Amino acid sequence: MDLDSMRESIKIHNQVMRTNLKETFGFEVKTEGDAFMCAFSNVHNAIEFCMRTQLALIHAEWPESLLELDPARIEYDPHDDNLFLFRGLRVRMGVHIGTPMVEPDPITHRNDYFGPVVNRAARVESQAAGGQCVI
Repeated sequence: MDLDSMRESIKIHNQVMRTNLKETFGFEVKTEGDAFMCAFSNVHNAIEFCMRTQLALIHAEWPESLLELDPARIEYDPHDDNLFLFRGLRVRMGVHIGTPMVEPDPITHRNDYFGPVVNRAARVESQAAGGQCVI
């Protein structure tokens, strides 16, 4: 896969994430590499974000060179050749509920989240495989 296709794939990933965050009233706390840390005012919106985003990623217009790679190749439902199980970048997601500590970031002036709730959320997310949401 060439560098331009990878850049385009990351751009698509970020656009899908941010579009769905907006539609589900989520807040982008920060990104680290390709990982997004998000916050929601309620669990319903968080779960809706995960489900919408996974579906949008499957239907995104990925570069053909990405879809030729094993980790991003198209996989169909074994009982329905018209139904995608996976297609494109596979994103793992985790949802944890709680009240974190919040402080403004001195550089970005945006809220940042800390504490045991955030640590547990990261552990929950780490248990997911690409294309899965763990709650």
